[in-house]
Amino acid sequence: MTNVKNIIKRQIDSSGITLLNASRLLSDEEFFEECCGNVSMAWTLGHLAAFQDWAVNRVFLENEPILGRETREALKGGREITEMDRALLPSKAELENFFIQTQALTISTLEEFNEELWDQETPSGCRFPTLGSLWENLGVHNIWHLGNVGGVIPKLVGSNVTVAVPRYYSVDKEDMVNEFGV
Repeated sequence: MTNVKNIIKRQIDSSGITLLNASRLLSDEEFFEECCGNVSMAWTLGHLAAFQDWAVNRVFLENEPILGRETREALKGGREITEMDRALLPSKAELENFFIQTQALTISTLEEFNEELWDQETPSGCRFPTLGSLWENLGVHNIWHLGNVGGVIPKLVGSNVTVAVPRYYSVDKEDMVNEFGV
């Protein structure tokens, strides 16, 4: 019988792999091009990686996130990306690799997470009330943004690449390295 951790792990893994496959269809120019509502694949992968980096490191592992506050702020949702923000975004390869690394850390942290802590309150300053609700958000966050990029990036609109086919069930780091070369 599957448990909630395995369901969330499959959601993060499948949607992350699908986002990377979609990203790899784009040229460098298309990767950074902003479409409707200032959406780009660069911002999307950066946003997802920044959120996972913050959630896993700050909340679950009680470490400092890898990305600094300025970069995390630039990658928050709900505002336009400015020219100053663009200077913070590295190359396509660097963003893809950071996304892969944060996906792997997120999945391995989830595997080690004690489910008895699911209903434990998060630290102050976290908008998610419990550790479990944060994991649940991480489980759907990639999927939501996959739908977003699949609907607005011209090369991806109507493509089959944005239809996530779950991988059952290869999420270990070695397989990710073999598949994506990190």
